[in-house]
Order: sequence, then C-alpha cells, then structure tokens
Amino acid sequence: MCLLLANPFFSLFGLTLYAQTNGRSTQVLTLVIRDRQGRFVTDIQPNQIVIKGQPASVQRLELDNAPRRILLLLDTSGSMGNYKSVSWSNVAQFAIQFTLQRKGDDLIGLDTFAEKDQILVPFTMDSQLVVRHIKALTSSGRGRTMLGLALSEISARREDGLRFGDAIILVSDGERSDADKTNFAQLRDDLTRAGIRICLVRVPPIMGPGVTAEASNASGFVKETGGMEFDVINPLNEVQPFVGARVDPETLASTAQTAYAFARTYYRVGLEVSEPIQKPRQLTLEVLDQQKRSMKYLQLNYPRYLLPPIKQ
Repeated sequence: MCLLLANPFFSLFGLTLYAQTNGRSTQVLTLVIRDRQGRFVTDIQPNQIVIKGQPASVQRLELDNAPRRILLLLDTSGSMGNYKSVSWSNVAQFAIQFTLQRKGDDLIGLDTFAEKDQILVPFTMDSQLVVRHIKALTSSGRGRTMLGLALSEISARREDGLRFGDAIILVSDGERSDADKTNFAQLRDDLTRAGIRICLVRVPPIMGPGVTAEASNASGFVKETGGMEFDVINPLNEVQPFVGARVDPETLASTAQTAYAFARTYYRVGLEVSEPIQKPRQLTLEVLDQQKRSMKYLQLNYPRYLLPPIKQ
C-alpha cells in the first residue's frame, strides 16, 4: 500500500528526508501501530494522523514493504553471564529463533557488544550461517554494557550499513553502563534522522533485574527513537545467582515472531513543519477513526522529537 498526497516538498520522499524552504521544513519519521491484541495495523490513512501541539501536518504516508536489513545485536557484557549460563542460553535461543524467521530478500547480520561493537556476520540471506555463529559464541560474560558506543559505531557505518527503515534487534537485559559517556540525546537524533529502528528484547541478567550497579535503564532511549520493547522476564521465575533464570522456549519463539514483524512492518510518515525549528521539539502523534474520535487503544511507536534541518 502506498498513500500519496501531492506536495513539492516530498518529491524525493524517502531520499531527501529533511529539507527547508522559506521557513518551512520537512521531516520523515517511522511509525509502527499495533492494536489491543498486539497485531500490526496496516490500513491507516494520512488524514487519520494528527500532530498535537506542533505547527506540523502529515503530508504523506507510506507502508514500506521493501526488503530489510536487520541487525541482531547481542549483549555479551558481564551481566549476561558466560556462554554456559542460563542467562546466555536465553540470548542464544532467542537469537536462533529470530534468525530462522528470515524470509524473502531480507538480510540479517550478527553483531555482539560489551565494551564495543563487534561484527560477526555481515548482512546475508544465509540464516544457517548466522545460526552457526550464534551457537559458536563463547565470549559472553565480560565487560561493561557500552550500548551508546556500540549504537554510535553501527549508525556511523556508511558502506553496507543500515538504511532508513532498517532495524536493530537488541537482545539485552536493557541496562547500559553509566561509564558510557555517549551523548544519548545526539545519538537519539542521529538514529531518528537515519530512520534506524530498535527493538529491545529484554532478557533476565545473570543476577536478576535491577541488581547491576552503576547502570541506567535503556527503555526511555529506545522509546524516544521510535523503538519497541518486549520483556520476556517473568518475575515469578526464581533467579539463581550467577546462573540466571530460564525463559520459557515458547515465549522466546513467539517474541521472535513479533520482533520480526516489527522489523518488517512500519509506515514512513512525511511531515511538513510550517515554522522554523531551531532545536528538537517533543512530538505527539494521535490516530483518529473515520468519525474523528481518538483511537487511544492503539499502540504507537515513533520518534518523539521533531528535529531542525541540518545546516548545510
């Protein structure tokens, strides 16, 4: 489905993502919509989306079905435990289940990170190659969770890197080290401009949730970039110190299916901003039904800031 509205600002929609003319600017955002049952909604029209409290309007809406580049990014820091631990087993089993979801012309790559990002498998259609590398991983359980540094390195790749609408599937306990001095506001804006989407799959750390010292929750950052989070941590499961807690295999499998659907399903939303923007402004979107009533039951994932055009 491709929904178009004639407007000269969007003649290069999806290519020129930010532009400014006579005080007006354009911005293209990613948008994912799910219903109460968690199903992805794919029949929204442009006139159903309202921007609240900002001088902006939706000029174009497109459901992007192009082949994706999907990066599996596995946390191998100390909180995930070594390769023999239950905690790491959850990471590996999810990653394998996710990889086996790959279909069509989608490409999947495999990276790990702790102190820095490490490329293990460049983007490929060979799912079994990725699975073999996941099974062979023995380097987990060491180092701090330097998430910002890893994402900065990934987003900076130009050749064979992620493109607008592509996704990072981040498998982690969702904590980032406070030793990571990355400017997360700048990183948020960089990911928003690049249209790179993050799906955080939160798995139990080796010592249980919330135990890691000098760490911060990454959930807010993921949300601000337009990402989505799935938490497979069951609070009823007893955590064995230095071992972790096993996640039900069916939960891992169903979460892998939903995470792949996230990677595959999103709208490009073209906005026209009617006045100059000098700094990021908070953005709130709302979806209306045909009677112009708010569809508050829908779950929206989109970048949370309007951004000023980059000065040439």
